Amino acid sequence: MHVITRLDWGGSAQNTLLTALGHDRTAFEPFVVAGRAGHWDAQGGDRATEAICLRLTEAGIRWVLLPSLTREVNPLKDLVTLWRLFTLFRKERPAVVHTHTSKAGALGRLAAWLAGVPVLIHTPHGHIFYGHFGRLASRLFLRIERILARGTTRLIALTEAERDEHLACRVGKAEQFSVAPSGIDLARFREAASEGLRARPPGFDCPSEAFVIGSVGWLTEVKGHRFLIEAFAMVKPLHPNLHLVIVGGGGLRDAYLALADRLGVHGSVHLLGERQDVPECLAGMDLFVLPSLNEGMGRALIEAMAAGLPVVASRVGGVPAIVEDRRTGLLVPAGDAGALASALEELVQKPEWAKELGVAASRSIGERFSSEAMVRAIESSYDKAWAASGRERL
Repeated sequence: MHVITRLDWGGSAQNTLLTALGHDRTAFEPFVVAGRAGHWDAQGGDRATEAICLRLTEAGIRWVLLPSLTREVNPLKDLVTLWRLFTLFRKERPAVVHTHTSKAGALGRLAAWLAGVPVLIHTPHGHIFYGHFGRLASRLFLRIERILARGTTRLIALTEAERDEHLACRVGKAEQFSVAPSGIDLARFREAASEGLRARPPGFDCPSEAFVIGSVGWLTEVKGHRFLIEAFAMVKPLHPNLHLVIVGGGGLRDAYLALADRLGVHGSVHLLGERQDVPECLAGMDLFVLPSLNEGMGRALIEAMAAGLPVVASRVGGVPAIVEDRRTGLLVPAGDAGALASALEELVQKPEWAKELGVAASRSIGERFSSEAMVRAIESSYDKAWAASGRERL
């Protein structure tokens, strides 16, 4: 049973969806439990949830939505969710409960302990130890994660760097961790960006001669788009044909448009909102930027690299395990608009080198990052966890 806070277009939800769809059905019977978007309408909200549930139904996978399971901390709703999960686990008697993300990870693991589930797996999909909340709240969540890890059979990190960061924060033990990179549909992104298919998709509103700097991610503080807009404003006067395109919904759209207006680049900054044609959007970009302040792996980064784009990314979380600085992309300090502007300027000034970086990036995203490889790695973790429980092999 997979338990996740939201099923939307975000990376953790897509990771969970592809895992459920990809399970070896001769050995595993997947069941997906998720919450509702609540006040969180980024990444497609309830519309995305409905579309994903339809895909699960078409694949013959059972699912259930718990309206009380929302991203916001709400003691009453959280208690209702805990009870609902407990009764569901007692009824279904799953061999494995695999929780995803922090909120579902906390309530799901606690309910699974109470229900006597033999194997508990948790994938953090990054962490909330910094960048998301204030210092006091971050410390509280860190303490909770340390306690929860003690009763978790196995923890799955997206990268070795994410695993090491958890260990440095004393969350879990080294022997508890497996690493399973978040997989994507490699063929879809490579095909969309293949020679002859690059074109500006509808909504870009950029001149044909424009050099497009792009990014994909929901518009929240932790994704760092404010620094990207500031960096873009520094470089734009030197290169009038530059345009910035950001794909993703979120509550900061108006604030970012106002920022672009104050910096004098309003006409060259395009916020496209939610899009279902992300491969085609990437194909319309010349350069990709991941300016995140905190990132477990960066699914959008993997997609852009698979599409053959030169990339600039923040040196945070698992990103340095994906991007080799100055060989498959450029790494810059998080939250430093000046450093980001310098990296953008360097790649714009050296188009041939930028192209070489894009080719190297695409080659580096091999089968390890396919959805099939991800599912097999996760299922291997289940087998190891089950063996450690002293029971016969799954």
